[in-house]
Amino acid sequence: MPSTANTVVDIRPRVDALIARAVELRASDIHIEPVGEGYEVRLRIDGLLQSNETLASQTGRAVMNRLMVMAHLLTYRTDIPQEGRLRVDAPHPLDLRLSVIPTVHGMRGVIRMPADMLAPHRLEDLNLPAASYRFLMDFCAADSGMLVITGPAGSGKTTTIYALLAHLAESRRGESLVSLEDPIERTIRGVTQIEVSAYGAMNYQTALRSILRQDPQTLAIGEIRDAATASMAVQAALTGHRLLSTLHAGSPTGAIRRLLEMGVEAYQLNNSIFGFINQRLLRRKTTDGYRGRLPVAEVLRLNSEISRAIIEGRESAVAAESGSLWTAARGLVDAGLTDEAEVRRVLGPQEQIDE
Repeated sequence: MPSTANTVVDIRPRVDALIARAVELRASDIHIEPVGEGYEVRLRIDGLLQSNETLASQTGRAVMNRLMVMAHLLTYRTDIPQEGRLRVDAPHPLDLRLSVIPTVHGMRGVIRMPADMLAPHRLEDLNLPAASYRFLMDFCAADSGMLVITGPAGSGKTTTIYALLAHLAESRRGESLVSLEDPIERTIRGVTQIEVSAYGAMNYQTALRSILRQDPQTLAIGEIRDAATASMAVQAALTGHRLLSTLHAGSPTGAIRRLLEMGVEAYQLNNSIFGFINQRLLRRKTTDGYRGRLPVAEVLRLNSEISRAIIEGRESAVAAESGSLWTAARGLVDAGLTDEAEVRRVLGPQEQIDE
């Protein structure tokens, strides 16, 4: 009788079951983290990480090794971060992204579930406040200008960009639409999508400089991260392109300050920016807890008064035209769609948001 020490266990069903469980619970990410004597598996559901199971060390290492093989990563390199893609059938074909990094206890992995699985595809399905929806439709109808979508990670910025691109691809079929993304999370018919890397030869600056020579009318930049990208994006908007991008900022006025700190001149902002939309996602309250999320948003459209405030350095005095995030959140609380605890969890103290 063979000893259990020499028994080879097929880990594939365990990995398939884990991914199928994430699909069932509509998780956006799977975290597999070595913690001392085992591996903790957590699923990000509606923005929060929830414990799913704890694996024995040997099983956890086998799961990580299997995922790295599926993603065509180097299993013998446990001393460097790696990223890859894998395709599974659990319970239907899915394209996933895997990121691994070495820790003191072993390799930590995070699987990013497909954006298509969870996020709405159309502008009208985003459930944005009416004022925010009209603002985005006005941007789509404009011939040029730059729209900046702000908010922290996980606030739905990428989903809004994809919905905007899908709407433009459908409504402006005679136009050339190009997006630069890191990475591409969803393919959109009618949009030329280019994957860039912050540290590779094809970065945002290189790709943007080249694509501007290829007669685009609408450009989407996944994120403005540095002064060079900010400058090129503003220059593209100044030369008659419609441009949309995201920026990590807590408010429209915070976004204005960040762009100014990146070296964009006040007069360039005033002549290039169509406006800003700042958004968050709140969990929807149900009878037995929370399920799904709803957006709250505030918009700031540039006009002569706001432009004058920017030139005079008074951007902190500018208020969103649609009311604050707290105004939108109170509306959802009053409608019974979420609760005060969730609003405080996401927005923090009111005075912090209103700054």
